[in-house]
Formats: sequence, C-alpha cells, structure tokens
Amino acid sequence: MINPLQSRLENSEAVVISLIKELNVNVSKFTAIHTLNEHPEYPSLLAISDSLNGWRIPHETYRIDKADYNAADLSFPLIAHFKDSGGRFLLIHGIANGKVTYTNETEKKAVMEETGFLRNWDGILLYAQKEAGSGEENYNMELLKGWFDQARAPFLILLLLVCVMASINYSGLSMAYAGLLAVKLVGLVVSVLLLMHSIDGNNPFIQNLCSLGKENNCNAILKSDAAKVTSWLSWSEVGMFYFAGSFLCLLFYPQSISLLAWLCVASLPYTFYSIGYQVKIKNWCVLCCTIQGVLWLEAFAFLMNSSFTFDIPFSVLPAVAVCFLLPIAIWAFIKPFLTKAGQTKHLKQQLKGFKYNSDLFNKLLTGQPRYAVPDELQAIKLGNPNAETIITMVTNPFCGPCAATHKMLDEWLLTREDLQLKILFTTANTEEDARTKVARHVTALSVAKDGKYVGEALNGWYKQSSKDYDTWASQYPVSINAEINTVTEKQKAWCEMAEITFTPTILVNGYKLMDPYRLEDIQFMDI
Repeated sequence: MINPLQSRLENSEAVVISLIKELNVNVSKFTAIHTLNEHPEYPSLLAISDSLNGWRIPHETYRIDKADYNAADLSFPLIAHFKDSGGRFLLIHGIANGKVTYTNETEKKAVMEETGFLRNWDGILLYAQKEAGSGEENYNMELLKGWFDQARAPFLILLLLVCVMASINYSGLSMAYAGLLAVKLVGLVVSVLLLMHSIDGNNPFIQNLCSLGKENNCNAILKSDAAKVTSWLSWSEVGMFYFAGSFLCLLFYPQSISLLAWLCVASLPYTFYSIGYQVKIKNWCVLCCTIQGVLWLEAFAFLMNSSFTFDIPFSVLPAVAVCFLLPIAIWAFIKPFLTKAGQTKHLKQQLKGFKYNSDLFNKLLTGQPRYAVPDELQAIKLGNPNAETIITMVTNPFCGPCAATHKMLDEWLLTREDLQLKILFTTANTEEDARTKVARHVTALSVAKDGKYVGEALNGWYKQSSKDYDTWASQYPVSINAEINTVTEKQKAWCEMAEITFTPTILVNGYKLMDPYRLEDIQFMDI
C-alpha cells in the first residue's frame, strides 16, 4: 500500500516540475525536488509559492467561488488544488468545450470532464508566469550535478555487469549454461529489489512494481512475520545470499554445477510456503511471486543442463563456501549504513513538524537576552526599512562562511519584502587591521549612497576570490572622515558587549539564532 504522505509528496513534485517545464524556466528538476522537500510546510501550496519566489517566478494565489466560476476568465497554465486524498494538485493546461487538460504525478496532459473537475476542485488555484529574471543561478551546473548524482547507482551496476560479462569464458559457453547464468542473474536482481523494499518501502520504482494488479500489497507480505527467518534475518536476505553465492560459483567454478543443482532442489519447498501464505491472506507480492517462478525456472535450467548427478568434486567445496560467504560478509557490512540512511530520511521528515514549529521557535528565541542595535552604530541597512522582521548579521569581511551567509541573505532580499537586513562588522579598530579598512569603507558608502549601491559594493567585495581592498575600493570610491572611525569603534565595543565570539553571528529581532537552528532553517518561518 502506498504511503499517503509519500503519494502527496510525489504529486507536488511532479506538478511543480511540470509547471516549470510548461513555463520554460531554467530550474532543474533536482533543484525543484530539493527545494520543495526542504520547506517546513511541504507538501502545501505555501511550499510551492515560496519555492516559486526563490526562483523569481511571479505568481498569484486565488480562491474562487464556484458560483462565480468562468473558465474563460482563467489564464493557463495554473495549479489547481483538489480536496480529495488529503489535498492534491493538478497542473491545468487548459479548459475548453467541457474538457479539462491536466497533468499530475501519473498522467501527462490527460483529459477529464469539466463537471468532474469542478466536483473535486476546492476553488483554490495558483497562476504563475515567466519573466526575464526567472530561474535558478548556475542552472547548467546544478543540472549536471543532479544527473551525476542520479547516474551513480546505474553506473555502478553497469560496471559490475561489465566485470561479470568479461569473466565469462565464451568459447566453452553452451546455451543451457548461458540460460542458467541468466536465470541466476534475474533472481539476484529481484532479490536486490526485495532488499531495497526492506530498506525504503516508499521508493517510487519499488512502489510501481508492487502496485501491478488489483490485489497486490507487498507490505502485507514483506512486513509480516512470515517474511522473516528470525528477528534479524529476512527471507529476502536469504534469497539474495542464495542467488549471489550460486551465481558466483557458477561463474567462476562451473564444476560445482551438480552441487548447485541439488541446492536448487532443496530450495523448492520454500516456493510452496511462500505461495501458500499469499493465498491464505489473499494478497500478492509481485516480487515474491517472481522469485518463486525463478526458482522453478532455475530447476528446469539445471535439468536441461543435465546437472542432477552425484558426481560432486569435494575439492570445490572451499571455493563454494567462499562464494556464498562473500555476499553475506558484504551485506553484513553495508546493511547498517543503508538501514540508518533509510531511517534518517523518514526521521528528518517527521522532525520537520517539531523543528519548524514557529511558536516553539519564537519561544526559544525570545527566551534569550535581547541585544538592541542602536542607530549610533550606523549598521548597514538593506531591504525594507519598515519591515517588522529584522535580521542582524555580525560579519568579518575576510570570513568565508560570512560570504556564503551574505549571499543567502541577499537572495532572500530579492524575493521578500517583509525583511530588513542590518550588517555590523567585528574589527580590531586599528589602522593596520584590514578588516577595519573594509568596515569603514562600507560604512562611509552607506552614509553617502543608497542601499542598492551599498548592496552592490558588498556583493562585489564578497565575490572576490582574493580579497584585494585597493582594487575593490577603486571601484566604489568614497571619502572616509573621523566620524566613520568612531562608528567602527562603537561597533567593536558593541560586539564585545554582546559576546560575539564567531562570525557570522545572526540575530533575529535582536535575539541570537540558537542551536540547532541555522539561517536557512528560518527562511519560511513566521517570525
């Protein structure tokens, strides 16, 4: 059975990716999935809206009274919210002649009756359009990185198959022997899929396999006690050990074929147990049934290969033991890592509701001492001067993490009008101190120029690979007087009073951002 939350996640991802493609905006599907999944309210319309803001895609959200509905008044494409299945989304491409063309996670540009659409639609829609600046930065690099990450597992499997193919002695290969190898390989692949299900039952590929047919419920079979040999060993693992070990024996020690044939016969009673259990509970597991079919096909292949003899050379027994122990040892090593990775993914999703609870965050935040930032400090001010949410960044001009944090905040200011950024500098306040020179220069710019110019100057400074003050200062010239020197002195004293021990230090409305929260965690919080 498909997890309802997982289904909604896949639905939201598919609809947003389809919208991006429809608008022809340069946002990779990998970035789209990552951004949506990192949002504390995902899956929701708010998560979609905030993600579109981050990619600078203008959009509006509406609630339409169905009594006032008129398809001619709508612009496409748009995202419509359905009230069924806990809330799902459809990308609507157009409505004409009583027909609605839509896309979701399973169908692309499918058609439904307009009456059916109106029956399930709750009146909420989101309309988006592309503009000149829409898209993500470094689109090509992000796309390449996503493809690389996605290709790692297939590349490893392909490499293993190439190694296997290179190990086969084709000169002495008979059709019956080749068929036997192929059957063993199929059994190994299906066994690995069963293990994947045990690690991550919500894997979309596995779910698609398990949803073939009307009475399929892999979880009902694979999560039951009948699927386990002991509390720590499952039949799926036993199957993988069997097929992997016998495949290696057959590949490297063909003389062990008689022993493997009788081992296959010994495994056949399990097929009656497995099928009998599925009949009993009236549920079927596609992968389990495939394994039972492979075992019988394997027995037939051994029969065709005339392998059922008692001429078993005992000299191969040590090699056979090694072939079977090798996959067991490898699995015993990697299983804890895979299990923890699967648990971490689900745990992270569950903890979002706790960590990103705005009420809890605000209580923790305001439970600390509050540090006012008086006007006499002449902090650099960017963003909306009337915003209620004020983020103060205490920075070191030569600090690498400060540059990354500044870039993140600068991106926020491009898409958010409810935010003001104040920047203070921690310096030694001496003429010899390089930090002091930059701080005084930026402060002087903030007095003489507008916020946009100062923002460009800060971006120019942090984007330098080698921080060259003279070159940068020549691009943004300004006169520095004695009053500016006093400002850096006051900022130094304030940093000491506020016990600023590292940079960047972030304050939200005067309160220090505390562990375990990071700046990116609060991007979508109601502060």
